[in-house]
Amino acid sequence: MEDGKLEALIIERLKNSDNLNDILVELCEAANMDWRQAQDLVERIRAENNTNITLYQSPLLILIALAIFLGGVGLIVYTAASLVTMYEFFMAPPPQPNTLLPEMGFITYVAVSASQLFFYIFLGMGMILGSAKGMEPVWTAVFEKIGIFQSLQ
Repeated sequence: MEDGKLEALIIERLKNSDNLNDILVELCEAANMDWRQAQDLVERIRAENNTNITLYQSPLLILIALAIFLGGVGLIVYTAASLVTMYEFFMAPPPQPNTLLPEMGFITYVAVSASQLFFYIFLGMGMILGSAKGMEPVWTAVFEKIGIFQSLQ
């Protein structure tokens, strides 16, 4: 098999996120390579074409990361809205002036719901940070492709 066709085949299989072992078995059979040679070839081609492979896969990654990011923002907004709604409910004009009843009601609500509220806040923050960190290779490839940042290699 020609080197150009072999390289194009490997790039295509990597873009499609095919199983690495399947790619290596096919290389060993088609090009009469041993396993180590096939691994070295795939790793070399992956390193040389990493930006193109990542950009090819990025539309799906961007949609998934965006959904996770927006879900995290939604959880934090939901929790904040819940707190504001309950605060407004308890702090409506009290039936008797100069009593601590409204404040105690809100504090009791927060104390009873604290574990749930903190869970939603931390889950939302984790989703936001995880989405941003998970998209780091994609943003690096995008910036590398348009020439804003160069690779640190």
